[in-house]
Amino acid sequence: MQDLYLFNPDNEISIANGTNGYTPKANISIMAGDLAFLSAYLAKNADYVLVARMPDLNFMKGRREVFGLDCQPIIWEKAQLLSFNEIKPWGWSPRVHNLLKDLKSRCNEQFRESVMATWSEERRGLYSRRVAAACLTDMIRAIPGIGEEVIPCECRTLAEIRLLSEKRDIVVKAPWSSSGKGVLFIPKGQMTGKEEEVLSGFLHKQGYVMVEKRLNRVLDFAMEFEMDRLFHLNFLGYSVFQTSRRGEYEGNRVASRARLEGMISRYTGMGLLHEIREQLEKVLTSVFHGKYVGCLGVDMMIYEDESGGFGVQPCVEINLRYNMGIVSIALQRFLQEEVEGVFTIRFSPKPGEIMQSVEENRDAYPLQVKTGRITAGYINLTPVSRESRFVAELYVGDK
Repeated sequence: MQDLYLFNPDNEISIANGTNGYTPKANISIMAGDLAFLSAYLAKNADYVLVARMPDLNFMKGRREVFGLDCQPIIWEKAQLLSFNEIKPWGWSPRVHNLLKDLKSRCNEQFRESVMATWSEERRGLYSRRVAAACLTDMIRAIPGIGEEVIPCECRTLAEIRLLSEKRDIVVKAPWSSSGKGVLFIPKGQMTGKEEEVLSGFLHKQGYVMVEKRLNRVLDFAMEFEMDRLFHLNFLGYSVFQTSRRGEYEGNRVASRARLEGMISRYTGMGLLHEIREQLEKVLTSVFHGKYVGCLGVDMMIYEDESGGFGVQPCVEINLRYNMGIVSIALQRFLQEEVEGVFTIRFSPKPGEIMQSVEENRDAYPLQVKTGRITAGYINLTPVSRESRFVAELYVGDK
């Protein structure tokens, strides 16, 4: 039997809500529909990818020729008539467990009895920033030279947050959030009434927040892993990505592991980078062994310190799900070894604008393929129509 893949970008928001009946906001639902085909780049041959609308034949033909994709897009009504080996959503949450309850019952026995087959309050805790902070603390104790000032503080009242904000620039994060959502950047001594209102909402809904010293970010990167069914942690590769000043995801570099390692190690040195990976694997195995199966990524940061040198924050957050870095690793195998690309997600609120820009990019940067691998050019990874608001894109070469 084949696996079934589902793209659900509301994962952390659903976990924060904590109920089966959570309904994503309209824009998140539109994103899920427009980018549903993105999971095809993670799937194996003949696996199914759940989509809101079937892609047209020309789109599928082109992606098979370029990427060798042999997965099967399928709409919800057809999926309900089939059985699967296992289900692989972008991430597991109470909402997804409820949504897929009938399909889960038709998966193989090994999947139905796995640790991922049910949801619990204990599982919810694994996704919190409190767990990430504990992992960071363990890593700092094991690796000399990483300063303790990067460890977040847990705060349960506005007064605690205000006291920290009077000492330094801070970043306040809700326990369950991602991609820049649920994050506030507050300059030293300048907490506003509006920010206090937002923070009160975090505290009321989630019970606490994590407060960090604001760092002068130089490079965002991650280490990507997969915990297999035997609870062995496998290293998938590095991810180097771009975020906005507010921490919102903008795109990933697509390059060989050696090239990405070189981008990061120019700041850390190869020895420290490998030591971080070694200690991280120990910590992740200790924390998640027997409790989680699937892909996960650990976001990290290179920052410039007060002396003008570079420091590393080796566990900014832990994403217990697929992520854009893992998609980037999957895409790299379709590029010539010596070339680099950029994978990005683009949004436009205007009808027709996404489709028009995709057509313009195809003309301006025609895709070039040599010996079965991309050497330069542009390609949209997800299908577009006049109604599209989101598209996943890959640029290869100078652009």
